[in-house]
Amino acid sequence: MANTGRAAGMDLKPHYSRHIFFQQVRVMLQKLSRQKKLPPEQILEDHLRFISPLSLNAGEGEIGEICLTQDQQWQVEVFASGLTGAMGALPTAYTEWLIGRYYRYGDTAGKAFLDIFNHRLHSLRFLSWQKYHYYAAGEFTGSPPLSQAIRALAGVLQQSTVFQQEKFAGLLVHPVRSLVNLEIWLQQHFAVPARIIPFTGSWKRVDRTLCCRLGDPQQSLGAAPMLGPVYRDIQSNFNLTLGPVKHDDASLFLPEGRYYNQLWQQIRDYVGIGLDFEIDLLIDNAQSTTAVLGLGILGLDICLAQRYPAVCHKVRLPVFNR
Repeated sequence: MANTGRAAGMDLKPHYSRHIFFQQVRVMLQKLSRQKKLPPEQILEDHLRFISPLSLNAGEGEIGEICLTQDQQWQVEVFASGLTGAMGALPTAYTEWLIGRYYRYGDTAGKAFLDIFNHRLHSLRFLSWQKYHYYAAGEFTGSPPLSQAIRALAGVLQQSTVFQQEKFAGLLVHPVRSLVNLEIWLQQHFAVPARIIPFTGSWKRVDRTLCCRLGDPQQSLGAAPMLGPVYRDIQSNFNLTLGPVKHDDASLFLPEGRYYNQLWQQIRDYVGIGLDFEIDLLIDNAQSTTAVLGLGILGLDICLAQRYPAVCHKVRLPVFNR
């Protein structure tokens, strides 16, 4: 059984860190969790066992022998911060007494009893270490440890899931959401160039109570200054141009594409209900081939009469209605 444990221990040899206890445990948790398809916290609790040495010889590092026991637990000998051994917390007489019991009578009960506390002590040491080493905490829990803190500082913790992305927290933390940040956000999220033209204006309908009516004394020109049912509002609309994008990728942003709903929803959540916008898609024609009538989409890859001569052509996306 000793040979089996030694051979099994060789599997971890490329990942062995004799002088750093925390890194050794971290690497073992990574490897064992992949092998056994179990979370690291369960591996630490059920599949690792820490013991202190039954010897007064000084170790060549923090980690001693690693072997696989009969109950299929990995037993790790830790020289530092244990109860017995040359660097143990208990007086030397305890280690000497346990050594004598072992070699004279083969008695391991006393040492096994102390190793219960050794295992708990070293497990707590590792957990306290990984709590303040965020890369290890992320590996241990499976989620970024600073994610919630960053989203809380950015003020997006209680907002929609679209904004709960810590890599964009710097763009969302400002009290005033600018169109420049929206450009950067869309460029990084969809991996396409984005350009916003503000103040493009749009036609708004006017309430009938604000329109002047001939022959109605309650709707005189002084009280109802509007002539006509619509007016041009310059500041309530902007235009977004995406691209140029490759012809094969353009379909992702069309109404049947994967990004269409997501694009409109993200912009609407960012700017709120006070602004309207239009989205133009700039499609690169350099490498597109002539499509046969009936196999393409008019305005996207086929056209009437001659082929569109420009390198890029622009497509206005229809408004998305939830």
